[in-house]
Amino acid sequence: MRAFIALLARLPHELVLSGARALADVAFALRVRRREMLSNLDRVYGDRLARAEKRRIARSAMRNLFLSAAEMARGSHPRARDEVAHALEFEPRALVDDLAADPRGSLLVVAHSGNFDLCGLRFTLDYGRPLAVVMKPLGTPRFDELLVGARRSYGFEVLSAQQRGLVLGCARRLREGGVVCMLPDQFARSGGVVVDFLGVPASTHAGPALAALRARGCRIFVVVDTRLRDGARHVCHVREVKDFEPSGDPRADVERLTQRLCDEMGEIVRAHPESYLWQHRRWRRHRSLSARRRRRRDRSSQVAQPPGFAALIGKVRLPAPESRWDRGARACASRRAGATCAVL
Repeated sequence: MRAFIALLARLPHELVLSGARALADVAFALRVRRREMLSNLDRVYGDRLARAEKRRIARSAMRNLFLSAAEMARGSHPRARDEVAHALEFEPRALVDDLAADPRGSLLVVAHSGNFDLCGLRFTLDYGRPLAVVMKPLGTPRFDELLVGARRSYGFEVLSAQQRGLVLGCARRLREGGVVCMLPDQFARSGGVVVDFLGVPASTHAGPALAALRARGCRIFVVVDTRLRDGARHVCHVREVKDFEPSGDPRADVERLTQRLCDEMGEIVRAHPESYLWQHRRWRRHRSLSARRRRRRDRSSQVAQPPGFAALIGKVRLPAPESRWDRGARACASRRAGATCAVL
């Protein structure tokens, strides 16, 4: 793999991107994740977009995925790192300059759009400030090892999303003036906060909101990278989330801040849908634990039980189910008893 990355670093950047684009078109023709992409686009846009337009967005999203993989591979080699990083520009640049010069901690809430790792690489190269990146482990250990190695070669501190005390550790880094990147826009199962993302309810990771509320005084930014039509250049959109005042209710504050972050990300994603990770099953069905407990309590309250019923049931010992061996033994005993009666 190292030899392959070294070869990619020596090849012209446009040639590598052309090869990645061709592979993406082959994957799209073979229907790789095409159903998931079109299903997500149907959920978000409904009948507002024609089927042909949704297919165009899905094809562009597949190209973006393959182009990002090629860029990460080339960027992990020192020979091509500067060339890959300088294909991205921040918008607005003045806001990023202010972020880098501010000694306060900054929380970067990054969307799965474009090549989001390229934003961090350009930031570390231009400003020299280290980044702590929260990463969910991949399902394939080999790919996970390669991705972690690439991000560490960029100068990132990689934090596993499954480690204990993650939110407290991120809040501590923010209070100490560090820069922390978190990507909440993935399906969070029953442990997430259900908010609207792109107009559709989705279970969303609450880690960024929890860390920001624990690190009072830190700055919060939404970061969304978008790939331009030529496929080689990027624009990283940065917005600061201001004027959020906690109400004193922790649960409500986490939900409100998570919704605010999703609204900011969703506005940029809607303007540049071709760069988003539509391959991910973002809007799966979710059942929160609290809803389950509520339904169980409602069902149990509908069944009227006499006093002491549970205690009585607890004292009754039900007979164990009869096995095939017991049934055979009982049949044999009955046949022997019948033969004895016939003799008498």
